[in-house]
Amino acid sequence: MEKKNLKILMLIFFVALVARICFILTLDNSVDVWGDWWDELGWKLASGQGYWVNNPYFVDGKPFYSWRAPGFPFFLAAIYKIFGHSFLAAKIGLAFVSSLTAIFLFLLTGFLVNNKAAIVCATIYAVYPVAIFWTGYLAPETLTAFFVVVLTFLSVLAVRTDKLLIYFVSGITFGCLFLTRPLAIVLFPVILIYFFIHKKNFLKKVLFFCSGSLIILPWVVRNYLIHHTLVLGSTEGGVVFYIANNERVLGEPSGFYHAENIEEFRGLSEVEIDRKFYRMGFDFVKKNPVLYFNLVIDRFIRFWRFFPHTISGPGEPYSKKHVMISFFIESPLIILGWIGFFLSFRQWRKFFILQGFVVTFSTFTILIRAAIRYRFPVMPLMLVFCIYALWFFKDFRKNHVRKF
Repeated sequence: MEKKNLKILMLIFFVALVARICFILTLDNSVDVWGDWWDELGWKLASGQGYWVNNPYFVDGKPFYSWRAPGFPFFLAAIYKIFGHSFLAAKIGLAFVSSLTAIFLFLLTGFLVNNKAAIVCATIYAVYPVAIFWTGYLAPETLTAFFVVVLTFLSVLAVRTDKLLIYFVSGITFGCLFLTRPLAIVLFPVILIYFFIHKKNFLKKVLFFCSGSLIILPWVVRNYLIHHTLVLGSTEGGVVFYIANNERVLGEPSGFYHAENIEEFRGLSEVEIDRKFYRMGFDFVKKNPVLYFNLVIDRFIRFWRFFPHTISGPGEPYSKKHVMISFFIESPLIILGWIGFFLSFRQWRKFFILQGFVVTFSTFTILIRAAIRYRFPVMPLMLVFCIYALWFFKDFRKNHVRKF
């Protein structure tokens, strides 16, 4: 890397980190307003208590051992092991990861567009309000977005350099992403197709990639020893699917409704409860295809809307300030991002993995359950498309308008 670029990257990282820490310091960092098991699991790991939570359905029920995917709790555990049970330290850790995301976004955009576009893209992400916002809360969104960007960059780098080691590291990153957000499994076919497009030594590349992704194996083996059945991700997928796919959902501004009769699950194991929820959800879909279609349309709007529902903020409702900032920032990024997405089909081989990740991740999220925060992990890729659109119009103006 040129010395000039290195200085620019250091400046971008510094600006990103300072912006995030300044925001974090405005919050009450003595409490965890998220309260969604992530911190509990992270601290239990750090303090040697194991990986489990109290039964979320029955007070007297057996603990759940695979209720959450372990990626984010392990991230928190590493910080807690060093700094103690400090929410502030954990949030600063997220700020560091988010700032690193801007660096990898620079590298990715530099490969796909050009160096100047990369600087603009990374700078925008450095001060991107949504990215800054999520570093202030102990939720896996920031880490998920980081792994999505790094995986995309490494996959592009692997194809460009044709080095098997890069394919292996890319596989490790995919495994980390899966352990953080199990839905990432849907990205696997996209990666295979992307590697196949560049056919040279395809099977060897896939072998090295899959070897790296075996980082998930300890988690899978551990789950098998506990549950005596295959559990790849977590045991909360069923309830997440069901509460977003039942008869009462459309009447709820939150987009989900707990309509289950808990007594139906008494005596069932953790895995059996998870699978029963899946069956209930799929039964609803099969019996109510029109209603499910309406739910999908509703979730599409929720996923791509320019501002959040005020009721859905972490710890407290989003304020009007949040809504206004979101609208003025997100609307141009999303609109330009989709324009860039379609323009990129002119160079579809180069952009295929970004196109595939955005479409696949968003589609499966919308089919299962959607909220505006679920969009955040693919927003860095949409930002690349946004910058690509700007550069396309810039070149078009240079090559056509001036001549005219």
